[in-house]
Amino acid sequence: MLVQQAMSVVGQLLLKMGMAAESPFTWTWRNVGHLFINWYLQIGIWLLIAANVFWLWLLNKYAFSLVYPLTSLGFVFSVLTGMIILREHVSPIHWVGLVLIMAGCYCIAKV
Repeated sequence: MLVQQAMSVVGQLLLKMGMAAESPFTWTWRNVGHLFINWYLQIGIWLLIAANVFWLWLLNKYAFSLVYPLTSLGFVFSVLTGMIILREHVSPIHWVGLVLIMAGCYCIAKV
């Protein structure tokens, strides 16, 4: 589950970085066409596809009531990634939320 969520968060991070590298996005043929040659976006999309294939394997192998709630670890990973790589501010209330999410995941995983 950790691997699947890490793949998903890194894929989303690459999408964010790819779109940040673009000029302000508008729905024109030029802008849409340029998205196809943006390597951040391309790698991010393929990583998200791989994460979803891995997700299908997890659903096949483990109980839905176990694996689906653990997807909330993606919120923890995304906040940490945003803070470390994108240098985004994380407020104290965010930290409280992350601790609660991790506590919930711990409780679910122990069952």
